[in-house]
Amino acid sequence: MKTNYQLIKLSILLGILVIGCKTNKASKETDEFALFTTKEVFDSSSKSIIIVPSIDRFISVPANQSLDNKVNSLLDSISKNSFNNLKIESLGITEISNGYKALKINLLENTGFKIPDSLGKNKSWYDFFQGSSGGQHTTIVLTESVLQREFKGDWISEIEFYYQNEKMGEWDHISLSGTIKR
Repeated sequence: MKTNYQLIKLSILLGILVIGCKTNKASKETDEFALFTTKEVFDSSSKSIIIVPSIDRFISVPANQSLDNKVNSLLDSISKNSFNNLKIESLGITEISNGYKALKINLLENTGFKIPDSLGKNKSWYDFFQGSSGGQHTTIVLTESVLQREFKGDWISEIEFYYQNEKMGEWDHISLSGTIKR
């Protein structure tokens, strides 16, 4: 009798564990997103050093999150990983046509920003926009990390950048104006 009772308890416990593992497995499905950086490589055709995208690391985002939440998680990670936590906000995703989605991204300065270098080094977007290689680096990190060209799931088709709530215009060293397609 005692053995039957223990056997029943053990069966119930195993059943709970098996069901729990199946439930946990489903909730742990994630989407992997690449965070990009850049590296300098020698281009044999031009006989010069060029800056190219390079994957720095991956982040995992729960697959069952909304597209808006996935985008916001990615933007927060890009900011933290590459831009000293400067504010990168989504202004929204618009579905243009059957699955074709446009994302507007706003780059915001920290509180207290008045002019370039007013907050100290690398505490302003201006610092990341300056210089040929710095501007290229910023352009590549933002566009490649957001567009996720290799990601196969539901994602953004194009992006448009804003700076301080205004459409990004033409700047000397960065290429973030207009619509950038995946």
